[in-house]
Parts: sequence; structure tokens; C-alpha cells
Amino acid sequence: MRFIAFFCSLLSFSVSLAQIGTGQWRLHVPSRSAIDVIHNNEKVYAVFSDGLLEYDPGSGEKSLWDKVNSLSDISLSCAAFHPASDAIYIGYENGNIDKIKDNRVYNIPAIKLAEFQGSKRVNKIVTHGNYVYCATDFAIVIVNPAKNEIRDTYYPTLTNEPILDIAFKNDSIFALTANEIFKGSLNNTALADPQQWVSDNRFPVQNTLSYGDIEFLDDYFYISLINENYGADTVFQVATNGDWQRVSSTDFSHEIRGLSVVDGRITEALEGSAIVYDPDFSYYLVINSYSFGGPVDVNKMIHFQGLYFLADNTQGLVRFAGGGSIKLDFTGPPKSSFYSLSGYRDQIVVFGGSISGSNATYNPAGFYRFQDESWSLYDWDNSAGWTPARIWDYNCGSVNPVNPDETAVGSYSHIPVTIYNTAQMTQDTFNVDNTILENTSLGNGMSVVTDVQYDESGNLWIVNGLCNNPLKVYTSSGEWYAPVMPSTVKSKMTGELAVDYNGNKWYSVQGVGLVGFKDNGTIGNLSDDKYKVLNSGETSGALPATNVTAIAVDFDNEIWIGTESGFAILYNSDGIFDASPGEYNAQRIKLEFEGNTEYLLGNSYISDIEVDGGNRKWIGTSGNGIFLLSADGLDIIREFNTDNSPLLSNNIVDMQFDQTSGELYIITDVGLISYRTDASYEDPEYSDVQVFPNPVRPGFDGPVTIQGIRYNSDVHITDAAGNVVYKTTSNGGTATWNCRTLDGERAATGVYIIWTAANEGKGKKVGKVVVIN
Repeated sequence: MRFIAFFCSLLSFSVSLAQIGTGQWRLHVPSRSAIDVIHNNEKVYAVFSDGLLEYDPGSGEKSLWDKVNSLSDISLSCAAFHPASDAIYIGYENGNIDKIKDNRVYNIPAIKLAEFQGSKRVNKIVTHGNYVYCATDFAIVIVNPAKNEIRDTYYPTLTNEPILDIAFKNDSIFALTANEIFKGSLNNTALADPQQWVSDNRFPVQNTLSYGDIEFLDDYFYISLINENYGADTVFQVATNGDWQRVSSTDFSHEIRGLSVVDGRITEALEGSAIVYDPDFSYYLVINSYSFGGPVDVNKMIHFQGLYFLADNTQGLVRFAGGGSIKLDFTGPPKSSFYSLSGYRDQIVVFGGSISGSNATYNPAGFYRFQDESWSLYDWDNSAGWTPARIWDYNCGSVNPVNPDETAVGSYSHIPVTIYNTAQMTQDTFNVDNTILENTSLGNGMSVVTDVQYDESGNLWIVNGLCNNPLKVYTSSGEWYAPVMPSTVKSKMTGELAVDYNGNKWYSVQGVGLVGFKDNGTIGNLSDDKYKVLNSGETSGALPATNVTAIAVDFDNEIWIGTESGFAILYNSDGIFDASPGEYNAQRIKLEFEGNTEYLLGNSYISDIEVDGGNRKWIGTSGNGIFLLSADGLDIIREFNTDNSPLLSNNIVDMQFDQTSGELYIITDVGLISYRTDASYEDPEYSDVQVFPNPVRPGFDGPVTIQGIRYNSDVHITDAAGNVVYKTTSNGGTATWNCRTLDGERAATGVYIIWTAANEGKGKKVGKVVVIN
């Protein structure tokens, strides 16, 4: 049995984490949907999709456990406290199990690693006596807390049906499936054999219903029955002799999220309320509103130290007492839907909508802005110009560099473009009725916009897919234009869009390739426009493939082009518009390896390319993680994957830099994570130079970071007497020092002066740092 211990020395942080240090990671755990809630007689723990929130009611302190700082996995599904071992157990979607005891995490991965075809999800954890029982999607798995290993596996069904819940009565164990309840004897050592289980026919099985939860209290079973018809769920009490009666009131409709026992009373967690019943089924407590507003959608409720704690599907962890309620927030994205990223300076914008091929998905997630360590949500509920019947699939966007309060949002809906002022909470919406935007050629009555980008003058460029004129512009003066494009790109699905430093536009068309467009600085004069289409032909672009999946413009105005079969670079980007066939091909980087010539990254699916402040290239792939290349692309500086880093998945969806801090935000197919790189955009005015950590305390072995300086500056660090102890060159606006001298020795305790110069010229003192050994 494999055993791993995680030491949680990092859990002394506040749940509202400040910016991380250079070379560190952080997981962005969605904060609005709490799945489960428990307590261990000292603190309350709320389960979220990618983290566990710890709350101390006495001090009010909150801490977040996640994969980066403590837990072994993501996609949590449930939790339970086992009094006999004084430990918390966490179940995961993939069958993994973590045990938390004395602020240490012990991983029990046996289910996750088992060679089993099908889902291994842990649906519920129930403790009984000395053991922990896990209801999974194929069996009941029993954990021995004393040894942190699997003791046994019970198979109540012949076909390995999912076990939804477990209950105990005397020496009997009951296993709940969607359509049946099975009973076994705890004294029977052969419960791994399905033949040792019997179907319990006392319960109200009906063909139109399915089971949800089972609880045993005061010699009665309580069972939730889920009806496929909305609002028709209910709970029944079943006596030992088989008599049963309805518990739930018929005064209002129910969508039951969960059933539990709270202080010896049956409790229903509902969409719309939480109800605690007295033994006569009268209401002991009903919570159907929060004092802070917002809907009530409870997954589970507990009672601890005179307070009720609710795991709410839309509000997160809520504390309720005496008619008042408080949201116990932590810093995290408001929703768990992540599709694409945009940003400007220190502002990161996440778009939660999605597109499936050429079809809409009707995803209502909206978009979320992250700035100053705070998340903001913009969706139907707080946007007067957006209504459910008109807009969804918010899949792309761009922040206006002329007015960073404005974010342009593209969607696949009846409102394909919105300019959202996040400071004033106002929206200007654009569609086929008030602009030259076009509906799709599919006849679905909607428009699809797959990317939008502002240029440096505040003109908004738009790629409008599946229509006659795929490229459009909304100028800063309020005018619309649609340049004439070749017939080969008409009625095709579009992709990404980029604007280079010469003002040329580059956008992808599925199955066609990359289109370059030059307006010659005269947007309103269509007669001098030029375009060029690059495809996989030997003399017409030489792209690795015609499905272009990523476009990036570097500081040399070279166009880096990612495809489903590798990447290529267009070096003379401005010269291609008058070039002849064979003169505008993109180039691939070749490497010599053991006498063979290979292309760098081969035929990898390139999902994104981002350029950092040092002009280095961060290449995201589908299946192979992230590669950091040198500015010219000839060297692989680092690789990041799930084996050598906290990266959530090797399937990268999109990336975006916080240009000020150098933190790289990464959407994977399973969540959002970020990594603070050692590069940032320059600050030629040195207006806000940051040196951190400062002081450097004993035991610190990370780099000292100097940030907010000029591009590729020479950096010298001297002691108080003026002796140079270290020198380096910045990556864009960031330089780092490992606290060692030029000889490799640890720098002595003292004050060190930091000088910079832009490659040539007189040095400028930008700060100092104290080193303490």
C-alpha cells in the first residue's frame, strides 16, 4: 500500500492570499459552490470542488487546503469526520482519499490506482466504529484508519452499481443504490461476495423514482426519493416493520440536495431552503432566505457551537444564527467554468462560456475579473443589458488599453458583442440589428464571435465566424467597417485574433489557415487594404497544419503560429503582403538529435502561445503541458507538467500574463492555476520598483525578486562598501538574485544595494535588501 505524508506547514497563511513569490504556484479554487460541510468538534470544514475551507468559529480565522499547499488532488466530492481516529477523510471524483490528522495530510490512493474500468468516484464517506466506509461508484471500500490502508471492499450488487449512501443499524449495513437497497451483516466476513447481500423490500420502491440518501435515526430509516419531475422529490420515514410515511411537507415543491441528521433531527437540504424537522415532522427550523440576499440552494447543513453552517451551491459556506446569516468567503473565482483568458497590466479577465465545434453550448457563466487580489462576477444577475433569452457562451474578450475599465466581450448568442464598463456596471450591446455583425450561416438566428482585440488606439477588431465578412472593426469614434476578405474564408468557423506592433491583424480560420490583414493605417478607406492567406502549401505559408490554434506577436513583431500539428514562426510579418508565392512561408525550428533533424516540439497540439516580459515564449500544449522557450525559440529553458510541478493537467486550454507581476494564469481542462514567473513587462520610469522578500530571513532559499525596472536591464548588487557581489540581466522588467555571491557562496548578513542600467549607461540605484543568516 502506497503511503504519502504531506506536511502542512504552509497552512499558517490567511485564506485571502496575497501575491505569491517568484517560482511559486497557486490554485484558484472556485468560491461560490460548497459541496459538503462537516466539523471535527473544533473547526468547521467546507468542501469545494478544488479545495477544503477550514473555519474556526472562535477566532474567525479561515484557511484553504488545496493541491498546491497540502492536498493530494483536485475535484473533491465529499468529506467526513471519524471520531475514533480523530481524523478528517476527504473523497475525490477519481477515487482518491486523503486523511487529515494533526495538520498533516496522508494520502490513501488505492482506489485511484486500482485497475478498474469505469468511475471510481467517492460519493459519500460514512464512519462507523473503528472504520471508515466509502460509498463509491462501484462498491463499498472500507479504510482502516490505524494503518491508512484499505481493509476490505464490499460488492453489494452483481453489476458493480454505484453506491450512493451507507447506513448502519445494530450489526447490519445498508447500501443504497439508485434503485435498490441492499442489506448485509457486519459479522459476515464474506461481504465481498454479492451473494451475501439481500435486497431489502421494506422500502417504498417506485419505478418513477430513484433513491438519493439514507439515514437511520431512533429506530427509523429516512430515505430521500428523487423524482424526475421538477419539484416532486420527497423524504419517507420507514419503520422496522416496513410501515412508511411521508416526512416532507406538501406545502411547497422540493428539489432535494441532501439528507442528514442534525442534533438528532432529520434535516433536508433543498434548492430554496433547509428544513430541520421535529420528531412529529413539524418544522423545528426553516431557512429559506439569507440576510445578505441571494438565492438559497443548500447541499448540506450542520449545527456546531450553537451555529448552523450551510454548504450552499451558489453562496459557498454560510453561517446562520438567530435569523442572521454571513457568507464565509475566501478569495477565488466566482464560478468553475473556465474557457479563455484576457488581460491588461495587472488585470486578468476569465471568460466562462464555451463553444463546441461550430455550435453554441448555452453556457451562462459570464466573465470574471481578477484585480488587486479580488474577483468580480459579471453575468445575467448583475447586468441589466443581458437577459437569459438573449446571451450566453461568453467565450472571449479584450481590455481596452485606452480605458482599462472597458472590457469587450464576445459571445455565441443573439448579443455577440458587448462593451462592458466594469467601473460603472453599464453595457453597450451590439447585434445584427444595430451593427454590421452577421448571423451564422447555419440558420440558428445567432451570431458567433470567436475573438475580439483592441488595438493601441482603442479600435475594437472582431472575428465574426460562419458569415460572409469574418473581420470587422468598431472604431473608437463609433463607426463600423467590414474589410473585404477572400472567398476562401467566407462562411467558415473562425478562431483567434492578434494585432501586431505595425497595426496588422492576424486571425485564424478553421481548415483554411492564418489570414493577415493590413489596413495601411486607414481603417475607413477599404481601397488600400491588403490581405494574405497562409496555409500548409509549400509556397503559400508552409504551416504545419491548416487548423491554427494559437497566435502570438513577440517584441520583434514576429508572428508565432500554433497549430494542431506543431508551431511555426513568420519572421518578416510586415513584408508578406507584397510577397510572391514561396516568399512568405513561416519557418519551423529544427533541431539536430543523434544525426536526425527534428522539429522543435514535433507535431504537438499547440493550444496557446504567450510572450513574457523578456520576449520568451510560453507554449501550452494539449497533452504535454507547458514549454518555456528562449526569445529566439532555439532553447527549451523549462518544461512544466503534472510530473514535475503542481500543474493540474497536461491539457492546457489558455494562458494569460499579469504583465505587472509576471504571474502566468493557466486554464487547464480541470481548473485554473497560476505560476509567478521570473519575467514581467518593463517600467521605464521605475515608478514602482518592488524588492521582495525584504528582509531575507534565515532559512529562505528562494530568489530575491527585483521588479518594475527597464527592459533587459543589467543588474548589479553591491555590498555597503560598493563591492559587486552579484550581477545579472533582467527578464523584461524583472531580475532575481539567489542570495549568493559571484563565487557561489551564501551572501553574508548585511545590507545590499541594487543598481540597474538599461544594457548601457550609468547605473541607477533602485533599492536595497537586507539579508539575515
